[in-house]
Amino acid sequence: MKKVFKLDIKNLTDDNGNRSFTGYGSTFGNVDRVGDIVEKGAFHKSLQQHESSGTMPAMLLHHDMHRPIGVWSSMKEDDYGLAVEGKLTKGVRDADEAYALLKDGALHSMSIGYRVLKEEYNKSTGINHVHEIALHELSLVTIPANAAAVIGSVKNEDGTPDIRELERVLRDAGLSRREAKAFLSEGFKAIAGEPAEEATET
Repeated sequence: MKKVFKLDIKNLTDDNGNRSFTGYGSTFGNVDRVGDIVEKGAFHKSLQQHESSGTMPAMLLHHDMHRPIGVWSSMKEDDYGLAVEGKLTKGVRDADEAYALLKDGALHSMSIGYRVLKEEYNKSTGINHVHEIALHELSLVTIPANAAAVIGSVKNEDGTPDIRELERVLRDAGLSRREAKAFLSEGFKAIAGEPAEEATET
């Protein structure tokens, strides 16, 4: 799944070709555009697992696994959110362009590739509280609603439709949560294991 945040860059430097930046890839406690709140501690276990295995989530451009643009040197949670430090690789065309766009403010959002492990939906407020996330990659993106990312996020890893992500797509299109759920409960039956009605010839 994908979730987009404003990339709050605190520092962008070019020290002898070392194009590094620091900022926040996610913030805690605020309601995002799809009605989620990422709670403090949501990344903790995933970051621990990366540390113990000596890995880091990938740094990509637009979620394209064929377009790595650098490396993340540090990721940690603080009271505000997910603090990140990264370096754009010199000599990589996409990384060089990303650096120029970051300087101009044209590249200003981050989208995380993740899987929700623990969440809690509050029916009274209509807000979904995300408590634990498995973090796979963090991408720099140009706009906070990436069409390719939305299309790619509506299926699970095994190829089956992800109803929660479909609901998000419908809500992004302007439907309320109730309307989206109503549509999925009826319109999803044809691809959820029930045989479709055969057309009659006239």
